[in-house]
Amino acid sequence: MTQAELISIFPPQNSIVERILLIGPDLFRRLEGLAVHECRIFLLLTRGTATLSVGNETIRIHAGHFMDLLVWEPITFMAMSDDIAGWCILPNYEFTNEALNDMKPANSESFKNRHSVPRLTLNENEAAVIEAQLSLFRKCLNDTDHFYRSELCQTYFRSFMLEIGNLMLRKGQAEEESDGVVTRQDMIIMGFLKLVWKYYKEEHNIDFYAGRLCVSAKHLSRVVKDKLGKTPYAVIRDELVQQACFLLKDTTMSIQDISAELHFSEMAAFCKFFKKHNSVSPTMFRASAKKAHQSLLTNINQI
Repeated sequence: MTQAELISIFPPQNSIVERILLIGPDLFRRLEGLAVHECRIFLLLTRGTATLSVGNETIRIHAGHFMDLLVWEPITFMAMSDDIAGWCILPNYEFTNEALNDMKPANSESFKNRHSVPRLTLNENEAAVIEAQLSLFRKCLNDTDHFYRSELCQTYFRSFMLEIGNLMLRKGQAEEESDGVVTRQDMIIMGFLKLVWKYYKEEHNIDFYAGRLCVSAKHLSRVVKDKLGKTPYAVIRDELVQQACFLLKDTTMSIQDISAELHFSEMAAFCKFFKKHNSVSPTMFRASAKKAHQSLLTNINQI
């Protein structure tokens, strides 16, 4: 199921359509048996145990485990104990980007530098801090008549991410539980992702990443497809699209400047790329974002 499909089976007060879904302890069990894909998931288990299939791994988590499951990893909630309770947040990129305003909380790099599924183990007090943030978030989300519901939800999501980042800084790094030896494929994936997040603006060619990892482009493609379910180019492309959307909302940069920032050979190539993956031109995307912003300002001034 995608985020949109999940939203359709939960009460409307639990979501902002096409933006975010928050599932609290009272509805958490509804996830049992569901297979989720193309979703970024933040998961906090507060009671009981659960067994998940994440990509090619089967893992068991218990109360106090916090997880950040990245968008390309298919996830199945296989089984849950009778006393299960937890929180699950599924934001899309647009909501996350607007809420964080391109801020990268401390946990971002720690969760990226991994070869297996991350599990941050929280003590009772730490879990209580995060759950308090999520409770405030849910209260705001449930108030469907609030005029600034979406904007407030972004604020609470940002607060939640900052609390997680604070815990990550205090703990040093995410705790990982592994079944055994790190394989060569694990090392290739970890190295590839680290390189993409560092060089995606400058390097769009798979050969660059393969060369840095000392493997053939064909082998890299095979490993990435097997582990992540998408091609190396798709991983690079997604980073470019997301950054392009963010920069287009910054009206201080021209489309020509954005094209150069993302190292396209010419503006026409960037425009063609953006329209292919967003169904609208950069100009139309920017105009739509500007209109939405002006509408918000008008509503504020009328109060």
